[in-house]
Amino acid sequence: MTRKTLVLCLAAVSIIACAATTYTSSANPEHVAAFRATKKCPGCDLKNAQLAGMQAQNADLVNADLSDATLYGGSLRGADLTGAILDRTNLEMTDLRGAVGAILATAITDARTVCPNGAAGPCS
Repeated sequence: MTRKTLVLCLAAVSIIACAATTYTSSANPEHVAAFRATKKCPGCDLKNAQLAGMQAQNADLVNADLSDATLYGGSLRGADLTGAILDRTNLEMTDLRGAVGAILATAITDARTVCPNGAAGPCS
């Protein structure tokens, strides 16, 4: 194999490897700032947002995308989560008491999570 062929093969492999990597989107920083400031963020892009410990009682997160976000140890007590995407959202040790509209089947909860109905988690 000539040096030129080797270089071309390595370049091709690099391009293929880069193309095959999974794209991971991040939360919109403006949406994260707005949510932190107002606790109101309907329709916001909060994917992968790091919100551990956030106290967001009565938050408005209608139709927000919280996929892969972390709210570990926080509070969404009384929050409106109607239509919110909670896929792989870390809600361990989070107080969800009184939250409405939450579909938690794909969220991550544990025995320290307080479910919307007030029961100890894991929530379903």
